[in-house]
Amino acid sequence: MKKGSVFAAASLLLLAACAEKPGYQIAGTVDRADAEGKYVYLAKYGVDEAPLDSALIKNGTFSFKGEQVTPLLCILWIGEDELKRGNAGENQPFTALFTLENAKLQAVLNEQAPAVTGTPENDAFKALQDQLKGIRAAEEALAADMKSADEAVKNAAAEKAEEIEKAAGEVVKTYVLANVDKQVAAKVFFDARYDLSEADRRAIVEKASEAFKAVPGVNKVIDHLKVLENSAVGKSFLDFEMADVNGQTRKLSDYVGKGKVVLIDFWASWCPPCRRDMPNMVEVYQQYKNKGFEIVGVSLDSKEEAWKKGIKDLHITWPQLSDLQGWKNSGAALYGVNSIPHTVLVDKDGTILVKGLHAKEIGEKLKELLK
Repeated sequence: MKKGSVFAAASLLLLAACAEKPGYQIAGTVDRADAEGKYVYLAKYGVDEAPLDSALIKNGTFSFKGEQVTPLLCILWIGEDELKRGNAGENQPFTALFTLENAKLQAVLNEQAPAVTGTPENDAFKALQDQLKGIRAAEEALAADMKSADEAVKNAAAEKAEEIEKAAGEVVKTYVLANVDKQVAAKVFFDARYDLSEADRRAIVEKASEAFKAVPGVNKVIDHLKVLENSAVGKSFLDFEMADVNGQTRKLSDYVGKGKVVLIDFWASWCPPCRRDMPNMVEVYQQYKNKGFEIVGVSLDSKEEAWKKGIKDLHITWPQLSDLQGWKNSGAALYGVNSIPHTVLVDKDGTILVKGLHAKEIGEKLKELLK
């Protein structure tokens, strides 16, 4: 080989060695007056271990460098701040969830819209947050009315807030279904699990990648869906024993499977949505109780006095059961109830017909069933 060729080859090897190694770079800013001199921590999400790295905040900026072989769900936060759970799909102030991968990333830690951008996955998550903040701004505007002393004003505002949350839930569902192979979407899915229907949760899990399922918390959703399979539509109701308001032990089968269409209504006196829907439930009961319809209330109260007062104040006249164990209610656990109100409509022979209907929807269903 000629000397010139040897020199050229050596030069190329030297340039390659000196070239910047593949890795990630995070350039961040902090918009907070007391942040100077504090540290930003970089940690793997959901792991109670020491942070992966830390960076000093100087002149409102910070930076990280490193290499990440496979995408990793991480979180940035300012030292001394307590990590809290926020609205599903949104970061808490001065905290940013993101996927760490070898790329140039930009981080902004502020109060209103903290985020990390610079890759398609992180950019899509930022877009979701912006969309949700726009939707929920309307809910924040209802705050004063929701605290009103006027019950009509309060209830109207609460119903409007529920509609807004449903709209947010639809946005989240669309985002997660479009990103069932992304770790950030898995975290959003876990946070929004109570806002998604059982059918939506099943559809997402069926399509999800293994990386999605491995994100902390998703396994709990999957386990809960397995519990719900025991009380799926088309299966026979699950029997249990519990005390009635007089302290007498009753079986659910004392009422269900006896030739009547029965609604199992999981509720609590402390549950605002339950209380708002109860007048409609009373109306439905009055209309159909002599036409082959019964309701069995299962209360997730923990205080007997509050439970009985709720029954009286809400004019509930159908059978009531409770073990006064709150969210540990044994009947609720059997049916996989993790939010209330929750209803299970059972046919005359004990077959589960439909779940999760509100009072007006139940009235429409009864019109069809009890002609």
